[in-house]
Amino acid sequence: MRVLVAALTAAVLWLVAAVAITWTALPSLRTDFYSSIPRDQIEVFQRSVALKTAAGADWIHAGWIADPEREIYRVWLRSGDDAWRLVETARYGSALLRDLHAGSDYEVRVEAVREGASREIGTAIVRTTAAGSGVLEKPVIAGPWRELFRPSKAGDYVNDHTVFRDASGRWRLLGITGPGRGDYGAEVRLAQGRAPDMAAAVGAETSADAAAAARPLGFGELLASGGMVEDEAVADFHQPAWAPHVIGDAGGLFHLFWSPHRLAHAVSLDGAHWYRRADAIARPSGWFFRDTMVFEAAPGQWLLYATSRGWWYSAVDLYQSFDLDHWQIIGTAWQSARGSERNALVSSAESPFVVQRKGRYYLSITYNNETGITAPLALALGHWTGGADAYNDTLIFASTDPYDFGQWRGRGHDSQLVGEIQAHAAEFVHDGSDDSWYATTCGWPLAATLTSGEVAAAALRWEPAAR
Repeated sequence: MRVLVAALTAAVLWLVAAVAITWTALPSLRTDFYSSIPRDQIEVFQRSVALKTAAGADWIHAGWIADPEREIYRVWLRSGDDAWRLVETARYGSALLRDLHAGSDYEVRVEAVREGASREIGTAIVRTTAAGSGVLEKPVIAGPWRELFRPSKAGDYVNDHTVFRDASGRWRLLGITGPGRGDYGAEVRLAQGRAPDMAAAVGAETSADAAAAARPLGFGELLASGGMVEDEAVADFHQPAWAPHVIGDAGGLFHLFWSPHRLAHAVSLDGAHWYRRADAIARPSGWFFRDTMVFEAAPGQWLLYATSRGWWYSAVDLYQSFDLDHWQIIGTAWQSARGSERNALVSSAESPFVVQRKGRYYLSITYNNETGITAPLALALGHWTGGADAYNDTLIFASTDPYDFGQWRGRGHDSQLVGEIQAHAAEFVHDGSDDSWYATTCGWPLAATLTSGEVAAAALRWEPAAR
């Protein structure tokens, strides 16, 4: 009886502590829907952006600048000579219209309604793509893990990271780093790796060899050559610098984003030297905003995926931008719900990453951090309590559009889950020169079992998936 009472007492104390921490910590985080656009400039941005659309085989997305404190939005649709029909009433600047006919023309109109009066935001004619959604696939690790990059100057390890080609075509990597075996409070710069000089990488001995080697290495060649060398650190601004992501725009400019609790932004002409801009998001909409990733959904339209958390469940929040400087939340791309196995105070949906392949979109998350207060308290003391399976658990979800990857109620329940790989903060790297794919993994030395401070990469193949 005493054992039972003690167990019940411990459980109640644990629950009270978890609720108390949640109740006090979440409201203290600075959040605001209008973090990127001042309230008095909303209508200026609305006129500038008007209505932007993206489309797939059976869906259309309408996007605009929203003012949810003062307006609601009506979305109208018509096909051919059909009459306009109201299809959605929205609060944010986003409407995903599904179950449409492939290869058909549609006209979309959005109007803002304020105090009973309405005005048009914009009208657009858009065609769904004729191609289908392709075969549903899943990524599978298809080779051994090989070291890609290990820092020695900027820090002692790499955690969440980004891999990209710079203006010269050379592969580069930026990643979280810090001293020791893992200390998130000391992660204030980004380690930078780059592919070695081409001639040196292939062992060129003559001028003819050097000329032949004066081309960007393929990713497989880079791994075979021994991986990357360290370049000077980036983003040492004496603020936390986590989860970098790099994307290029149509003008040839590179954009670097990182977090937490804000979206920092830097730009580069060459992908190697970075210049800090003002924060793109000073006050995000969601709590525990971090691990951001940017994806171009259509020309001039970008989506930002960010780790977040509600009062209990984990989420990947979804933001929208039309210039990479100003962002607004438009909803959640993925969220956990009753039945989900992990919902940590700081969120268990880490390192979201999206790729498009053959008409499908795939979201991976590192399903990390156990529910409750034990894990974060232990982590603050430099101990990982979740085990290797939790640290390296990456789930892959599929969708026919990049806006909605469903709800997660745990294994064994119907969801958009198509695969799972053993990796931490995985990136999926596509080398277009030979159409090859690779996965990466990394992590704190105090917890990682696949690596010991380095980023490693392995060949990846795509196999048909059943769901």
